[in-house]
Amino acid sequence: MKPSFKYWIFLGAIYFALISIVVASLIGAWASLNEAQQIALGEMLSKLIPFPLLGTITIFFIIGALINLLFNDYIIPILKLAESARLISSVNPEHRTKIKNASKEIQYLSEIINQSADASADLQRDVAGKIATAKATLNEERTRLAALMSELPHGVIVCNTDGQVLLYNQQAQELFKENPDTEKGKAPAQGILGLGRSIFSILDRDPIVHGLEMLHKCHISGRTKMVNNSMITLHTGLCLRVNMAPFFTEQEDIKIISGFVLTLEDMTHQIESDSRRDTLIQSLIDEQQKDLEEIRDSITNILDRHKLDPEELYSYRKKIDQASQSLHEKVNEARANYALHLHALSQNENVLANNLLEIISKNISERFSIKVIPMAPKGVWLQLDSYSMVQAISHLAGLLNTHAKISEILMTLTADEQSGAELVIAWPKAETDLNLLETWQLTPLITDTNGNLLNFKDTIDNLSGKITPISEISGKYTGVIISFPPIDQNRRLTIQSEVEHRPVSYEFDLFNRGEWQELGQIPLRKLTYVVFDTETTGLNPSKGDEIIQIGAIRIVNGHLLYHEVIDQLIDPKRFVPQESVAIHGIKPTLLIGQPTIDKILPHFHTFTENSVLVAHNAAFDMRFLQLQEEKTGIVFDNPVLDTLLLSSIIHPNQDSHSLDDLAERLNVTIVGRHTALGDAIVTGEVLVKMIPLLEAHGVYTLADALGAASQSPFAKVAY
Repeated sequence: MKPSFKYWIFLGAIYFALISIVVASLIGAWASLNEAQQIALGEMLSKLIPFPLLGTITIFFIIGALINLLFNDYIIPILKLAESARLISSVNPEHRTKIKNASKEIQYLSEIINQSADASADLQRDVAGKIATAKATLNEERTRLAALMSELPHGVIVCNTDGQVLLYNQQAQELFKENPDTEKGKAPAQGILGLGRSIFSILDRDPIVHGLEMLHKCHISGRTKMVNNSMITLHTGLCLRVNMAPFFTEQEDIKIISGFVLTLEDMTHQIESDSRRDTLIQSLIDEQQKDLEEIRDSITNILDRHKLDPEELYSYRKKIDQASQSLHEKVNEARANYALHLHALSQNENVLANNLLEIISKNISERFSIKVIPMAPKGVWLQLDSYSMVQAISHLAGLLNTHAKISEILMTLTADEQSGAELVIAWPKAETDLNLLETWQLTPLITDTNGNLLNFKDTIDNLSGKITPISEISGKYTGVIISFPPIDQNRRLTIQSEVEHRPVSYEFDLFNRGEWQELGQIPLRKLTYVVFDTETTGLNPSKGDEIIQIGAIRIVNGHLLYHEVIDQLIDPKRFVPQESVAIHGIKPTLLIGQPTIDKILPHFHTFTENSVLVAHNAAFDMRFLQLQEEKTGIVFDNPVLDTLLLSSIIHPNQDSHSLDDLAERLNVTIVGRHTALGDAIVTGEVLVKMIPLLEAHGVYTLADALGAASQSPFAKVAY
């Protein structure tokens, strides 16, 4: 109940009690008189009433003044003093009480509180100094880890068992950046990499879940060194080699998998580079054809014509010598190119069959403009060197394109747990001879770890597989069958060196989110927030004003993620009044050429997924977003918290709840005021400091906060 309401109730109760006593006394006195006395008193009543009435009014005035003095000089200052004391003890030790127009006793109490705050601040500074010294080594370790993560050649993502991202490095973030060629106005093909977000928004779920299941099985079987390898394609076209390794925590002396580390290697450029390299080698082979024809022609003439004069014989021998020398040089050049560039990792990995055929099809189509029709059942896993398969089958397509001029290739994979898998590669509209297929099988493609050249036949033999040409009645060949043995379940995971356990210096509270409760019951400290702000052309969204800037920042576990922000200017396609420019400083010329709101909202919507929206005076900003729903089809149905309403809950006796005054009370430094991102950051820092104060008022969860905010007198403001 507000103090002003209590004031009037208290004053009314006293007035009512006084009036009741006076009236009851008069009634009792009148009843005690006989009839003659009552008549006599009635005749004197006109002379007697003015004086008691004037006295009563005087008493009422004195009582009202005393009660007003009591409330203004004692009760309200005490309430403000209590709010200031809570501020000092909870979030802002540098805050000091400033009580004006209060009694000397209250001012004396205020001085005592400030002196206690000074002593407490000195003590806290001493403690902070000791803590800073104790954390020196910890910070050094963190710096080393950050440096190590930034220098790693591959992307690294650390997740808990629910797939929530706990840590990632810059290389990983670069891999999942939105493709710049994506059509404007469309949402990104994959989600956004960020702390607390789900890994399944950016990587296919099936390979990750499959790998995690295999890690659990290996852990149960007693293995201690486990790394699962797979190959995954992104919607953007990137081909990633993914290594998954578990890490553990102990619960009741039992070691359990609490999360996993993903290392991501971008194979796209390597495959493209190899494709260009294969093209170069193919051109070298084509150039060798001329030398071989000259040698063959010269030898045929020498054998067929037994009587050659010495000059002709010498001429043919000269041609053979020159052609063979040129052939020798080109073969050496081709071998050098292969040995120098085509080096693949000699390891097998788990690959989804349809994923592999998709990569092969894309590679062949882009390089040779050949139509490829891949067919493979879903959920079939192969254990092989995917890099070698892509290179070998693409090389076969290149040979067929050169010698048989094929326009279409069919790739069909069938699998059986007992007999293994068969990949049928057919070109039914063309025929070729056995020599071409043998040349393909024996062409060096990769080098092993010792630098020895390996061909595709060697690679398949190492897998205990087989290559079988498909022949027609005419003796020509229209396809090949590549057979793979059944997958050894005990070797499903490639065993490598054990991944070092992550340093315990990182306190990832997301580890404890294994079993999510209902969103409303999640503590405020554990929620993920997106704090945002807008700058607009004016203050009337319903009358045509538009957004010209959106700024947003994410908060995870009470930490503002300054590297996960949005700061975007927007072309409103309308006039920007000068009075608005005077507030936010965004000149109309800065908006020319900027994307319109329908191009920005899809990205902002993705940025806010699985988060609670927060703004200061949120009704204003949300109204602008709601008015865009019909135009864009994008609906923001996130829960919304308003720091203005929350401020009225924790500081009901303060005169102002503006962002500036709230920041001053909570000791938040304001930078970039009246810019969208600047205000969003200030609001985010204010929210973090408000949470302990909300808890002191019994507001612990999101449901508590929404319920309390709905009771605020500011909650009825509409735009």
